[in-house]
Amino acid sequence: MSEFLPDSELLREKRRRFEESGRFPMRKVLLIGLAVAVIIFGGVYGYTRYQGSRQVGGIVVMPHVKYPAAQIEMVTVGTAKQTADGMAFPLADLKKNYIVGFTYGRTKRMPEGYQSAAGGNILPLMAYVAPTGRLVVATSFCEPCRSTTFHFDGNQLICDVCFTRWDLSTLIGVSGGCFDYPPEEVTAEVRGDQVFVPQADLEAWIPRGYQDVIQKGPTMSTASTAVTAPPVTSP
Repeated sequence: MSEFLPDSELLREKRRRFEESGRFPMRKVLLIGLAVAVIIFGGVYGYTRYQGSRQVGGIVVMPHVKYPAAQIEMVTVGTAKQTADGMAFPLADLKKNYIVGFTYGRTKRMPEGYQSAAGGNILPLMAYVAPTGRLVVATSFCEPCRSTTFHFDGNQLICDVCFTRWDLSTLIGVSGGCFDYPPEEVTAEVRGDQVFVPQADLEAWIPRGYQDVIQKGPTMSTASTAVTAPPVTSP
């Protein structure tokens, strides 16, 4: 139709089209920006929820946690007591030291190879205060290198023998040779001024390095690997 317009109107029509073609599509940009913002927000929210679901620990025992700048060593709790229904030790010992160690004498027998590595039919345990202030109780046995002691460096838990590192808040591996064998969390609660660990988890726990042998039956290779491997000592 433009060919039938007078020259002046044709010129105005061309100018209008030219201006519209160069005009910034603000509405479209706003819609795209809104969609991107929703996607980013959803991703951040989902990641935060996921990270929260990976947090270890239960009740908050220290609302404001500030670890000392120096490396924090595990302290053996001499006040830990084993009873007929579990283990108990003073919460004050944990708050003072941030990470403590103790042992549970098992009724249910562990594999012989494990007993040789651990020093008997016992389960080494640790308790620590996570950066979130939560109480965490877990096994204190690094299965591949057979260490039973750990320490803190910043917000990381470190094996004293192989120096594998795990995140304190999640026990997810960060680096090291025993990356896939973090301490395994067990049930714990606070009863008055005591941390109490029920015996059910402690009696049911099976060393992961021995699970296939127990569940599937030993073969020559797995039995020799799991049972007769020499202990690793600290350099």
